[in-house]
Amino acid sequence: MENIHFNKEDFEVFSIKGLEERMVGIREHIQPKFRHFAGEATALLKEELGGVSLPVHVAKHLRRTKYAPDNTWCAIGGDTRGYKKYPHFQIAISGDGVAFYLCLIDQPLKEKEMAKRLLANIPLLGTLPDDFVVSVDHTVADVMRIAETDWPLALARLRDVKKAELMIGTKIQHDDLRLNSEKGTETLMKDTFMQLLPIYKLCIAEYE
Repeated sequence: MENIHFNKEDFEVFSIKGLEERMVGIREHIQPKFRHFAGEATALLKEELGGVSLPVHVAKHLRRTKYAPDNTWCAIGGDTRGYKKYPHFQIAISGDGVAFYLCLIDQPLKEKEMAKRLLANIPLLGTLPDDFVVSVDHTVADVMRIAETDWPLALARLRDVKKAELMIGTKIQHDDLRLNSEKGTETLMKDTFMQLLPIYKLCIAEYE
């Protein structure tokens, strides 16, 4: 039985020179694994969301004409046309490792309203595990540990600054032994998304 997981060959894709050459590697090595793990995630989330099926969007990087991507991802959520207008889950990979996030990025439709809801529910954010990380800009690799996050400041910025963003989840280094098996990777992903699900439900309620 095939053991589907992210491996050394996947991480080395990001060392390939040239946009099209690297995209060939992403399409051949990484995107099939995205579809597999996203399928597992959507089945779990559908059950937890009362039958709501979230679409999967695999990043194609079609707007790139020169520079090869330093990371790639697939999004779970939104509608059939796209995901950036909505809170969504994400599976991402770079040369450094794999990440599983809940994302509010690229100016979602209800950004201010979601920020206000989160500001009123900061204790809920405090229940997330200590090994979670937070990013306030998806275009940079740097993240902060969740314990170091000033939630009132970060959420007020999300509410008031048009280009503010928020990503919460886990970032797993490429040599973490849990990534060496399909079961280990699925467990990491599912545990992360289950921890983030109450936050997602709080945010998506603004769209109902």
